[in-house]
Amino acid sequence: MNKERIIEFLEGNSLNDIEEIKYDGNAAVIRFCFDFDEAELEAAKAYANDESEDEEEGEVWYNDFFLPYLNELAIDNVGDIIEDLMEEEDIEAQFVSYEVDMENYDYNEFIAVFYESGTEIDIDEVLAELEK
Repeated sequence: MNKERIIEFLEGNSLNDIEEIKYDGNAAVIRFCFDFDEAELEAAKAYANDESEDEEEGEVWYNDFFLPYLNELAIDNVGDIIEDLMEEEDIEAQFVSYEVDMENYDYNEFIAVFYESGTEIDIDEVLAELEK
């Protein structure tokens, strides 16, 4: 598994703030962000305005419509990128997303674990080990 190629692939697919996290196991743990462009933010606002009966940019508007739309959008896009990377590099991967919040909704942060095909890795165990 070539960590440099993984990072280059992520960079080439418009993911930002890419950082390898030190991990002693048989995997590469990488943190990165998916930045929303203006069109994606506008689409989320339009969706929230159409679906929410709450005031625009109110708590329900944000928490039930706008932020979930952005979360799903980022997860779908990152999922597609990771899937392409797995195929291209013949590796496996798991990732977690940190929820977008009201104060900082222009990006979504992820942590991904990349490992050789056939290796048994549990991302929850990896994350728990990193927290120690």
